[in-house]
Amino acid sequence: MAIVGLTKAEQYEKTRTTLLNVAHELFAMKGYAGTSTNEIVESAKVTRGALYYHFQDKKSIFQAVFERHRQSRTHALIERIQEAEGDAWQRLVETGLTLVVESLSEKDTQRIVYTDGPAVLGQEIWHTNVPALDFITASLEQLKAEGFLEEKTPHHILARLMWGALLEAGLYVSHAADPVGAQREVLHGLKFWFEKLLDRHSGGGSRASPRFSFAGHVLSKP
Repeated sequence: MAIVGLTKAEQYEKTRTTLLNVAHELFAMKGYAGTSTNEIVESAKVTRGALYYHFQDKKSIFQAVFERHRQSRTHALIERIQEAEGDAWQRLVETGLTLVVESLSEKDTQRIVYTDGPAVLGQEIWHTNVPALDFITASLEQLKAEGFLEEKTPHHILARLMWGALLEAGLYVSHAADPVGAQREVLHGLKFWFEKLLDRHSGGGSRASPRFSFAGHVLSKP
C-alpha cells in the first residue's frame, strides 16, 4: 500500500529500511535459524509481497543485514581511530585494537557477524570487508614511515595476518563462556604481538615511546 506524501523512490527506501531494521532485531535476538520470514513481515507490518519485492528469500535479507551492520560498524571504528589523539602507533594499537575488541561485546555483532554470518553465508564472507583491510594496510604503512616498524617489514602480508587475528578474536569472544574475560585475553594478546613488531633499534629519539597496559603492567619501548 502506498504511503501518502512519499514518492515511489522514498517509499521504496522506507519499506526496505523498515524490513532491514526489523530483521536485524530478530536475527540478533533469535538467530538466523530461529527467525522466520513470517515474523519479519508481521513485525515490519508489510505484506509478504513487499518482502519478496526487496529480497529474494530469508538468506538474502540476512546478507543485507549482515553487510549493512558490518559496514556501519567498520566505518564507525575507522572514524574513531582516525580522530584519536597520538601518533600512528597510538591510533592503531592503543586506540584501534581497544575499540575493536570492545565492539566484540555487542550482542548483535556476536550473533550476526561471528556466529550466523559464516554459517549462513560461508567463510568467504570474511574476505569481502575491503575497507577494513585497506585501513589496516595503510596504518601499517604509516607505522613504517614513522619508524615504529622496520623498513623491511612486509606490511601488506602483516595486514592480512592482523585482519585474520581480529576475525579469530571475534569468533573466540563470541563463543566464549566468559566473553568479558575473553576480551581481556584477546586485547592483551594482540597488544603483546604488536609490541614484538616494534623496531627496537630505530632512531628518532625525539619520538614519544609507545606504551600500553599488558596484564596489569605498563610496557614501553626501551
